Amino acid sequence: MGTYDPELALRDVVDTVRGWCERSGDTLNDHGQRDFVNRVAMVCGWAPDGTGPALLAALNDPSGPYELASPQVELLPEATRRAELLAVAVADLAVGDADHDRRAAAAMTAVENLPRRPRSGETPWDRAGREMWTRAEQLLAGQPVQVRQRVFDALTVPGQDSDGRVTLVRVLLSGGGLDGAAWLGRLGGQVWLGFGGWSWQLTQFTWESLQAEDRAGRSHPAALAAWRRTRVERYVRDLGEEAETMWPIPNVGEQWADRAVADIEAMLPERRSAWHALLAHCPLGADKAKPTAGWQKSARLLLDAVGIDEFAARLDDWLPLVGQARSLPLRMTTCCNNHLADVPPRMLDRYNVGLLWGLIWLRVMVPPSEETLRSLGQIAERATRKIPGHGPASPKLANVAVAALVDTDHPAALAQLARLASRLTYKSTLRIVERGLTKHAEALGIGREDVEEMALPGFGLPLADKLGDSSYEVEVRGVDAAVVWRNSDGKVVKAPPAQVRKDHGEELKELKATVADIGATLIATRDRLEGLLRRDRAWTVEQWRERFLDHPLAKTLARRLIWTVDGVACCWGGDALRTVDDTVFEPAGDATVRLWHPVDDSAAVLAWRDFLARHAITQPFKQAHREQYLLTDAERATRTYSNRFAAHIVRQHRLNALLSRRGWSHVRHRNDGASYQNPWLALPDWELRAELNIAGIEDQGDDLMFDTMGTDQLVFVRGERTPVPLEEVPAVVLSEVMRDVDLFVAAAGVGNDPNWYDGGPQGRYRDYWSQNSFGNLTPPAQTRREVLAELIPRLAIANRCTFTDRFLEVRGDLHTYRIHCGSGNILIAPDDRYLCIIPDSAKAKEPEMFLPFEGDSRLGEIISKALLLAADKKIKDPVILHQLTP
Repeated sequence: MGTYDPELALRDVVDTVRGWCERSGDTLNDHGQRDFVNRVAMVCGWAPDGTGPALLAALNDPSGPYELASPQVELLPEATRRAELLAVAVADLAVGDADHDRRAAAAMTAVENLPRRPRSGETPWDRAGREMWTRAEQLLAGQPVQVRQRVFDALTVPGQDSDGRVTLVRVLLSGGGLDGAAWLGRLGGQVWLGFGGWSWQLTQFTWESLQAEDRAGRSHPAALAAWRRTRVERYVRDLGEEAETMWPIPNVGEQWADRAVADIEAMLPERRSAWHALLAHCPLGADKAKPTAGWQKSARLLLDAVGIDEFAARLDDWLPLVGQARSLPLRMTTCCNNHLADVPPRMLDRYNVGLLWGLIWLRVMVPPSEETLRSLGQIAERATRKIPGHGPASPKLANVAVAALVDTDHPAALAQLARLASRLTYKSTLRIVERGLTKHAEALGIGREDVEEMALPGFGLPLADKLGDSSYEVEVRGVDAAVVWRNSDGKVVKAPPAQVRKDHGEELKELKATVADIGATLIATRDRLEGLLRRDRAWTVEQWRERFLDHPLAKTLARRLIWTVDGVACCWGGDALRTVDDTVFEPAGDATVRLWHPVDDSAAVLAWRDFLARHAITQPFKQAHREQYLLTDAERATRTYSNRFAAHIVRQHRLNALLSRRGWSHVRHRNDGASYQNPWLALPDWELRAELNIAGIEDQGDDLMFDTMGTDQLVFVRGERTPVPLEEVPAVVLSEVMRDVDLFVAAAGVGNDPNWYDGGPQGRYRDYWSQNSFGNLTPPAQTRREVLAELIPRLAIANRCTFTDRFLEVRGDLHTYRIHCGSGNILIAPDDRYLCIIPDSAKAKEPEMFLPFEGDSRLGEIISKALLLAADKKIKDPVILHQLTP
């Protein structure tokens, strides 16, 4: 070390920091204090030829050659102590008589007292810094392997990389002989090896360590998984390909993979080898849509070695676990060094996705069971479910699951596709579903919608049986299914008896899966039926009876809806079809059936509501109580657009979720100056498309994604971009589209969010929030008020409740409360003080009572709040009690 003068470097440090003091009124902030102490310690501690003590003596001499500001003088004791410790550490590393413990401690002291690695600059401090690094590298490279091992283990901490740390790790590795076992243990909790700046030498060392441990018979499954993810995520394709065939083949940390590894490791060696070979064959086609003929030919030989029945049984046990929460939590570097974040528990391992590609195609090469096909449908749903900040969990996995269903000639596969058509919102996967349904329809020579309806499974309903001495019955309740258990005495019990759980575990597992599938299918069928209200869909009487009215599952929904048969409206009442006046109705065999819509028969709406109440029919969605959106004079004047829902402020993430749920297409809008397509809804029966104009307001800052959006015109277009006059849009279509948009601005709007009662950022939206939380009622809110006016008189609190035009007023013992029938937000009379009750806080139990329709959670919320506030002296929630005190 002779290319820099330590005295000049020290003077450079002193003069630089003294200048900071002078510019700050003879003060030094925390950063400046640390910098002065660190630099003095480094210059003097690393000084060559034993010059450090002389430099420190001169620096501490009041009459010496260095002019110090008062803050620098105060820091001299600490700087001197640090420099002396560093000088001792450097000496220990340079001499040969220090033991390993002392050398390791000295090495860490030296590492901790290095400046940021200088790349350029010719000041005395810059030249000194480069010399310090050169000397440190020389000293570390010459240490015994035991010392280098301990320093290596201390430095290789995921998430704490830097350019300097990478250099030191490279130096430590250059001497060879290091053991990577401990490093592999630290790596196992990470998504991948990389962390932004780790060196190629460490990458190579990681792979060599995995190989050495594998040859020694020591397994590091979690580290092996991280290595494989590194090859997939970080494109390290030219090193470590043999890792694909190391055991365990599945990456551990996902429930299905853990089960597979445990099952195979419990087998005899010959069986393990057969499974090993089969699994190693699976990932090879992971980026292809379908397996090649050659891949299938090889796969059949491997399947025969495993045994087809055993393979099918094992896969049917593993596949239901795909997409479940991870069993091994992972962390990953987010934006920069030292910024680690937990990986979402349902984030899928991309390497395992490739493995599942092969396993799924292998499974459908073997005659699939209904359980298999149910699992594939579940995988498609889980893999398209959005993970905050990441998008869908794995579109590739969803696509292969759906593609396998499309290629499977089985009624249950068709049923899953029909269900997914109503459940999925991820467009690329949904297109595969639609192509599959179209393919089946063309093969049968019928329409695609006919295929969906014909594929609806009945699940053997009514489903009842005995297990041991106990019996069960599956009941459909609204759009859900539940199992009612009875013990040997016929008494209803809450859960299956212990003996049943012990002796009939597999049957219980299958029953649970069936009930879950019934519930999911009911929701999908409900959504599909509601979507038909804006379609021009008709059936023959025979089709209608077979697919809806008499279908084991669909009838639980269809018999609660109103239909028109050759223009005659009818609904199931009691034990027969009846007209609105309760006359039994028998459709003619050649009649045409459609879903009834109130826009086409508005004069009969009140009579049908009475019919539903008379027969205690709760409709699966609003039909008789459905809001009607009729053309206004203002919209006739604007002709081709409606401003009815303009100038609302909505949260983009909520809006997008609602758009997907209602079948609208959309893209996420970012504040990056680009032009984004507005949300739109295809109306193929009418050769129309509805578009809602929106514009971004404020972004989230970190990723420029707009958080709030403003709504504007609603338009209808035909062809490329030809505007359609609103008067030419069919009345039912206009009403249904406007109902969707009203839902969007209500449910996604900040005005209905109690968390925005302060007006949001800087209170900018306070007036808007107040207007929308307590203003005039929208059509859905008006319907809710009408229903509440019918329901409240039946409750024990009826004498405490009155209605105004917008509010349900509840008289408690402490205050009178005004609950808005639209937003559900509350004001305390008489000064209209806002009372914030998050729905979860309204703990009063809803009474069991007849409701005319399902799906309006706000209705139940308002009833719960009314019951809670009518007995306000019994409230124990401290957050609410604090607000009730004037």
